[in-house]
Amino acid sequence: MTSTGRDAQPALVGPRVRLRPWRAGDAPAVLAACQDPEIQRWTQVPVPYRAEHAEGFVGDVAPQTWAEGGALFAVEPLDGGDLVGSMGLFPPEHGVAEAGYWTAPAHRGRGLTAEALGVLTDWALAPAGGHRVELHRVELLVDPANTGSRRVAEAAGFTAEGTIRRRFLHRGRPSDVILYARLTGDARGGATGG
Repeated sequence: MTSTGRDAQPALVGPRVRLRPWRAGDAPAVLAACQDPEIQRWTQVPVPYRAEHAEGFVGDVAPQTWAEGGALFAVEPLDGGDLVGSMGLFPPEHGVAEAGYWTAPAHRGRGLTAEALGVLTDWALAPAGGHRVELHRVELLVDPANTGSRRVAEAAGFTAEGTIRRRFLHRGRPSDVILYARLTGDARGGATGG
């Protein structure tokens, strides 16, 4: 990979979670998590999800996303333990970036994903140094039926701006999404849910 002039990807820390760069040794945990039917239902992970997908995600996709201006993080409990999930910020355009995430089944409903999304968004919307692009908006596109993800977004301070009909192509079919956003200066909200 060629140098992009960006600093090394940081680790981000919240009260209960740490977001850190992916490592090659994370591939087995990613493989196990992405067997979950709910992750396959709501995200764009390949189905069936195989070892080569997990290895490519942590070894190629994550570093390439950082090189292109985004950031993919492994989320882990601050006090130790198994992988909580994935938190990502896709390469921005015009000061706007889209976030995305998934949560391993054992960690759902504990508020950890909402906290991680809040930590990521706080970092993304903070005044940028020379190592990254200045952002003024972070967006989420959430299927209206994905109530868990909607709770995560709202707990992390995102505002639902409306339903966009047939905006997203999921598994070859157009689907509606709710557009959520958090802007520079918006309150973060409580880290409950997720």
